[in-house]
Amino acid sequence: MRFEATVEDCVTTFGEIPTELCGGFYRVGPTFKRPTKQGGNGLLAMDGMVQGLTFEGGRADFRNRWIRTPKYLLEERHGRGMFCWTDGEWTDWRNIGFGAAIPDKYTRGIPQGTNNINCFPFGGEILASGEQGSPPVALDPITLETRGIVPWSPQLSRGIFDPAGYGDAAFTAHPKWDNGTLYGWAYSNRKPYVTVHVVQPDGTVNSRELWDAPYSSEVHDMWLTPQWMVLPFQGFVFDPDRIERGLPVHGWNPDLPTMLALVPRDDVEHGEIRWITAEIEPQYMMHTLAAEVTDDTLTLDAPVFERPPFPLDIDRFEGEDVSLFFNLARSALGRWTVDLSTGSVKSELLDDRPCELPKVDERFYGRGHRWGYLIGGDAKGNGMRMHSLVVRDLHSGDEQEYRLRHERPAVVMEPTFVPRTPDAREGDGYLMVPVSRWTENLGEYVIFDTDDITAGPVCRIEIPFLLGFTPHGHWMDFR
Repeated sequence: MRFEATVEDCVTTFGEIPTELCGGFYRVGPTFKRPTKQGGNGLLAMDGMVQGLTFEGGRADFRNRWIRTPKYLLEERHGRGMFCWTDGEWTDWRNIGFGAAIPDKYTRGIPQGTNNINCFPFGGEILASGEQGSPPVALDPITLETRGIVPWSPQLSRGIFDPAGYGDAAFTAHPKWDNGTLYGWAYSNRKPYVTVHVVQPDGTVNSRELWDAPYSSEVHDMWLTPQWMVLPFQGFVFDPDRIERGLPVHGWNPDLPTMLALVPRDDVEHGEIRWITAEIEPQYMMHTLAAEVTDDTLTLDAPVFERPPFPLDIDRFEGEDVSLFFNLARSALGRWTVDLSTGSVKSELLDDRPCELPKVDERFYGRGHRWGYLIGGDAKGNGMRMHSLVVRDLHSGDEQEYRLRHERPAVVMEPTFVPRTPDAREGDGYLMVPVSRWTENLGEYVIFDTDDITAGPVCRIEIPFLLGFTPHGHWMDFR
């Protein structure tokens, strides 16, 4: 989806838009704007495109806009790709666009980030993040106009790249929030391997460098409990130095121990951090679902892979035809149970259905969750084909499922919960699922009532062109 568009008063092909919805559903993803200077178009080198569907009074309006990062603005000014990356010459599986930028007289001092992984609400704005290469970029929630890099970026830390200049830094694509406070972090290939950043509503950032971190790890997501930020260290690493050895920036070392850092929320800067080693078989959790603390037991739920869903050295790929993500590896809902009195960890699978892209009612971040929302599917080769919305009662294990993809090829993307009212109980509301219908060249937003998704959608909103791939997004309430 290489163009910007505005679709006012979107057509509903089934049902009616619930009139109580008043807010915006925002998603962001990598989009091919123009060829790179080197010719290889790694996924994370592509510019970010934000999609917004805003609701009011039973009407929905769609917009999508380029995220005008410093990189984007430079290339727009010159009308061509301007950046080169250390992995940019590769046209095979090793190029994902996460090599360090090679500065020249044009790009020196310009952050390389494309901010194309996730977007989330904070301080009345939508923030787009690419995890590495640039701080978050603020967007107007109505027009999607890019307002610029967040003003608190100088308080953030280095990621896997050296800063291009003052204020250039890294920030996770999967922060959590509670009572207006944003809980984030950045990971690095150098000590300290992780720095925690807690952003207050006024833009003040409280930080903590984790000098005891055991090794460099791609800490992509975390759990938030009433007491802690729980960050997992797993043997999946992003390190630009690997490129000098002819390897991709990402690597998998299952011999490294799985460890958890429990960072106290009540004293992030000075409180005691507890480190727990999980003596479990090698596995990988990419996206977290929910966490609970009961007495001396901490439970951590997430889809579990046997290995990261990225092309790895061990795959011995040849040529350019490479499987990615869910075509490459399979995950099922799992749980790590931590005995806080002994520090022991037990890993188990809660289900055998392939699933990923977990979400919750985000109003209850850090307070525990009963309801989890996922995209489920079937096994396909070594990976999985995703086709269904799944609602799971995390207390009882009961599930509801509704299939959204049948014979025709389509991409069923991450679900997002929307509360029925701002003060509705947890899980009382709607679920929105974006779908790209390839053979029809159409996009669709499918809305379900959480009371019973098996009854089918209450509304289908049509977008008159194919929706571009967006890995993640969130709801922002205007009520």
